[in-house]
Amino acid sequence: MNVTLRQLRAFALVARLGSFTRAAEAMHVTQGALSLLVRELEAAMNTRLVDRTTRSVSLTATGTDFFASTQRLLSDLEQAIGNVDKLVAKQRGRVVVAAPVVLSGNLLPPILAGFRQLYPGVELVLNDSLPNEVLPQVRTGAADLAIGTFFRTEQDLQRRVLFKEAMVAVFPASHPFARAKRLTWKDLASTPVLVLRRGSVFRELAEAGFAASGLTLEPEFESNYVGSLLGLTDAGLGVAIVPGYATVLSDESRIAWKRLEKPVVEREVSVVHRAGPSLSPAAQAFVDFLLKQEFTRHPARTRGKQNSSSA
Repeated sequence: MNVTLRQLRAFALVARLGSFTRAAEAMHVTQGALSLLVRELEAAMNTRLVDRTTRSVSLTATGTDFFASTQRLLSDLEQAIGNVDKLVAKQRGRVVVAAPVVLSGNLLPPILAGFRQLYPGVELVLNDSLPNEVLPQVRTGAADLAIGTFFRTEQDLQRRVLFKEAMVAVFPASHPFARAKRLTWKDLASTPVLVLRRGSVFRELAEAGFAASGLTLEPEFESNYVGSLLGLTDAGLGVAIVPGYATVLSDESRIAWKRLEKPVVEREVSVVHRAGPSLSPAAQAFVDFLLKQEFTRHPARTRGKQNSSSA
């Protein structure tokens, strides 16, 4: 059976208006064209739907039953089209964002609040996750987007860089490093160093900094989480190497930090999604909103500049 939407609309107008003439006017076609559409529908269904006389138009018993179904079908279709229009207009939709705990708790809340003001009809879901749990959510479709620092070898992802920041050394406020004007990777040669375990992109960046200075990284302690490194630092067990943004977790009265130089090693914070499927209109709107943000003013970077300039 080959029934078209145009045929169904023609039949519904005839049934509703009781006139081929008025139905043709409403559909903006000639009366002959509209009559042909109805006859084609009847032929496709192998039954008569409309009784025609020179003075009136009425539905057959089958036509009456079919008209009720047609109305529901056309109503559902109009609603579906309206929903798509709202999605395209970013008035509806759902966006799931996965990010590590530090970024989820400090970077993203004001961004989510700003996006919600612009698109109150879009549902936002934030999956605050452990670093190694972020990308799997994007790959499985559990999250639309992920925000964080990822290995460059991740070829199945499309990425947009949001900002860059330097790796820093974090130490007790009483440490001699606090009085230094500048801090280099070579300055860490005789100091107990605290880093994340292998498998972390930040461990790779720390090793790159040491290697560029002709040194080999031999950690005093390793950890899975940045917060643990800061706790070890506060206990006086060594100097932690972390990305600048992680300093939002530290107690400024007890912990100080400086950017590591010669060379300056930066990490990139990016928003990523799967390279194949297109983003939904709502998710694309969130990415566009992210890219318009001024990330150079987030707390850790601002504090970092003040910390360095006062040293």
